[in-house]
Amino acid sequence: MIENPGSNTIELVVNRELCTGCGTCDALCPKNAIKLSIDETKGIYIPRINKDICNNCGFCYDICPGNKVDYEKLNHEIFEKEPENILIGNYQDCYTAYSKDTKIRYNSSSGGLITQLLIYALENGIINGALVTRMNKSKPLEPEPFIARTKEEIIEASKSKYCPVPVNIALKEILKSEKNEKFAVVGLPCHINGIRKAENKNKKLKDKIVLHLGIFCNHMPTFVGTELYLKKLKIKEDEIIRLDYRGEGWPGLMKIITSKHTHTNKLSDYWGFIGSHFFYPKRCLMCGDGVCELADISFGDAWLPKFKDDSTGRSIIVSKSKIGENVLRKMSKESHIELNNVSSIEVIQSQTLMIYLKKKNFTVKKSLLKVYPYSKLLRSDFIDNSIALWFYFNVSLSSNPYFKIIIQYMPLKIIKVYCAIFNKFASKKARKDIKSQYDF
Repeated sequence: MIENPGSNTIELVVNRELCTGCGTCDALCPKNAIKLSIDETKGIYIPRINKDICNNCGFCYDICPGNKVDYEKLNHEIFEKEPENILIGNYQDCYTAYSKDTKIRYNSSSGGLITQLLIYALENGIINGALVTRMNKSKPLEPEPFIARTKEEIIEASKSKYCPVPVNIALKEILKSEKNEKFAVVGLPCHINGIRKAENKNKKLKDKIVLHLGIFCNHMPTFVGTELYLKKLKIKEDEIIRLDYRGEGWPGLMKIITSKHTHTNKLSDYWGFIGSHFFYPKRCLMCGDGVCELADISFGDAWLPKFKDDSTGRSIIVSKSKIGENVLRKMSKESHIELNNVSSIEVIQSQTLMIYLKKKNFTVKKSLLKVYPYSKLLRSDFIDNSIALWFYFNVSLSSNPYFKIIIQYMPLKIIKVYCAIFNKFASKKARKDIKSQYDF
């Protein structure tokens, strides 16, 4: 619970369970009265207000992406039009791509595109630094957003982080930077949405950020998922030296280095637990933006049948703005990346279940959660709402302390089968519904 009784602050957002933990309020509070910290029970970041400093100006509430994002207004401001495609938003073109640097490609999550693009932008003077995230060396289970200013630091921040990340707290460093410095930012939809809202209120921030790179997002697993998975593996947290959630080819491995051993786990094994239906923040249930619609370029895994045997990885990309499109084409022309056109339908095919869950079955969520910050979504039916109710039930169940004990000792195979049955059913519904609008 937030520590300030003000009615015009993010207290309202937190109390209504709308907070995404993005860190925007922490970075831009005019009084520096807000700090993010981990709620150990829920396994997420929440902001806390110093009531002796806060003057209830309401700035934090205005820039909060968890409260509301006006997609219609922001699309007009950023892209000068409303999106024609309700599923992926405005776009210039769509691609699959990968870095031609084999080391970067192999050690990244899906083709190394974001890493390669940031290095290119840095070395060609487009940016002076990039807001990225690495795992904290002194606290290896916690993420550390920072401003990377060298190629080595950018590479250090490669790979996915399947835990809450307060990316936008590092906006403070961008605001403190030298007058003419320019930056790129990398984040999930909630991070990019927060940055776009903050830019509307802070011209200095808007002038300094020239590239917004978005990552496709189904949901952000809580810290509880990783915590319980480590217990299943009988790995003590205080013995962990380093944890990588992805890397070493595609779809990649989780690597846990301890003072005694090195443990590796396939994505299909650990994601079946950490990424299961149980470790969702409730706010993720209300998100209608899976492909980061307000980014300049959005990136995801190319989950398409024709790439199932690709062991080194490639990204599927939605180029959304002119600056994003120009950077990609220059990188391709100069042979830094392999860039191939795909249709918007193939983007949707590669992320069908995620897009379906983001764009449908919200009627029941609105009823259960009492709030709903999005509009212009696909109409839901009884089956869609039943699927939403199933998700809500699982998420609510996972917050029960007794259930945490049960799932810790429950065989992983049972959990995977339980989730696989649901995913198969939901995927079938997703393909049927989306196919009715798009011919595939």
